[in-house]
Amino acid sequence: MFGFIPVEEAKGLIDQGAVVVDVRTLPEWDEGHGPSLFMPLDQLEARLQELPRDKPLLFVCRSGARSGQAAQWLRSQGYDAHNLGPWQRSPLVGGGFPGAEK
Repeated sequence: MFGFIPVEEAKGLIDQGAVVVDVRTLPEWDEGHGPSLFMPLDQLEARLQELPRDKPLLFVCRSGARSGQAAQWLRSQGYDAHNLGPWQRSPLVGGGFPGAEK
């Protein structure tokens, strides 16, 4: 249910303009994050208009569960949405925590 898109595939999508969306909570975001749109999972439906329909969306969270839920729901709404999984896997973070912003 929460399968992750391969990092190399995600990198290709980012190179083509994909948007990384972080669905963690504010305390989790404050602990560290990579370049992304911050949109906690519980705000996703209310802020749906902020997400582009013409670009792929790559969802991240702490473990991959919430990002999987977000990607699955957005796909059902007609978006090109993917579960990148834990935010540290993002190619924008270099695939690991050391490049993360605080």
